[in-house]
Amino acid sequence: MKRSVLIDVELDMSSVALIEDGKLIEFHIEYKEKNRLTGNIYKGRVENVLQGLESAFVNIGRSRNGFLYVGETLDDRSDLKRVVPSALKEKAGDFVMVQVTKEESGQKGARLTSNISLPGRYVVLLPDIDFVGISNKITDPDRREMLTKLLVKHKPSGGGLIARTVCIDAKKNDIVSEIKRMQAMYDKIKCDYDAADGIGLLHSEDDLVYRAVRDMLSSDVERIVCNDEKTVSRLKMLLMELNSEYRNKVEYYTGAYDVWDLFGIGREVDKLLERKVSLPSGGTLFIDRTEALTSIDVNTGSFTAGADREETVYFTNMEAAKEIARQLRLRNIGGIIVVDFIDMADEEHKAAVVEALRNEVIRDRIKTRVQDMTQLGLVEITRKKVGKPLYTKLLDVCEHCNGMGYVPNGDYVARRLKSELKRLFAENGFKNAVVTVNTDIMDRIFASRYFSAVCENEWRDKRIYLSPDRKVKPLEFKITGNDEISMTLPVTAKLLY
Repeated sequence: MKRSVLIDVELDMSSVALIEDGKLIEFHIEYKEKNRLTGNIYKGRVENVLQGLESAFVNIGRSRNGFLYVGETLDDRSDLKRVVPSALKEKAGDFVMVQVTKEESGQKGARLTSNISLPGRYVVLLPDIDFVGISNKITDPDRREMLTKLLVKHKPSGGGLIARTVCIDAKKNDIVSEIKRMQAMYDKIKCDYDAADGIGLLHSEDDLVYRAVRDMLSSDVERIVCNDEKTVSRLKMLLMELNSEYRNKVEYYTGAYDVWDLFGIGREVDKLLERKVSLPSGGTLFIDRTEALTSIDVNTGSFTAGADREETVYFTNMEAAKEIARQLRLRNIGGIIVVDFIDMADEEHKAAVVEALRNEVIRDRIKTRVQDMTQLGLVEITRKKVGKPLYTKLLDVCEHCNGMGYVPNGDYVARRLKSELKRLFAENGFKNAVVTVNTDIMDRIFASRYFSAVCENEWRDKRIYLSPDRKVKPLEFKITGNDEISMTLPVTAKLLY
């Protein structure tokens, strides 16, 4: 299995893609002005306590109070058993150290826990939970025993450690060194908590690039490609600290084409905005979101392999099981997922489809559970919510239909437009371009100054004009190029910087 990590750094956003045997497996995007909360640690103030629910609302300095449940604990990627909580002792006005486990959503504030958890590359430090755990994905008994003894020896007094999956082939010295670094990090967090006069942020999760390197790197990663020179230097320094063997795998991309085109990422991401997913055989998936759950419907579509209906349905369901696991990772779908497979009569076929789905989700870094198929042919899946679903970062709520629909995010459309312009310039050598875009998208592009850096540097010898048209859909911009200095321009066209 060949894996590559593609890192795209732009002025206002960054994205990371994991490619496996030439196929996109994971895609994450982060905007600089829209900070991620999950993992952040705060000194918060209890505003009110709900003793009957063993819960409290905590002010962490956001517009909405966070929700703290006394039984909340972080147990991702381990066999950590839930710690039995004591009764909520805090009262209104008390200060408390809390960590965000779930992002704000709609009118709901962030979900909080008082059981602090600090994830590293090799281990997760649990400063206040006396526990030692090993990732369930490490199955070798001897390796599990060795890691258990190592963690017991080096865990902090009264605290605990969880060995992450990457420990399957990690060196003892690297694990021990990280434990010491993380303990020092937590000691600083405690000092900052004691020194803070009131509500405040004590610790924030590292940015997307660092988290990707920390969580995605494994022995089968062959390339780490990045288009930003400063980030490449930072990555090499980071990898010297985490694992020097990966340092020489980092590549600085300076090609004429956009970095997303290197692996065809742009068009693949566009597909993630659609509810319909096509299967190789001609079958289809339809992915729909509701407030309570995500539903996935499997259809044979145009696939008709032979006269045996049962075999056709079984083949389609098996193919769908593999693609469903991939879509959960790509779209970062969390919570409850219900899959409506095509009805099958053969009980062995039903069991085989569920087993195939379980085998595929094992590769997911996010904890995922697959239940047995019901009599109605439904399969229930639960996937831990980590961060926000991808659609919330690429789509905006439509302001014309009371929130029933979504339109592509202006920043994402600008990113796709940049990719297409680079392709035009690379293939034709044009010096000028006129882009007909959706009127609202054009306004957002000028307001955000998204293209200011590239126009001042890489494209300083080019002239790019934007022409608004309300009939053009957000992702269906039209580009025409010309090598002449003068061009026939629409009256409404504006020079892009």
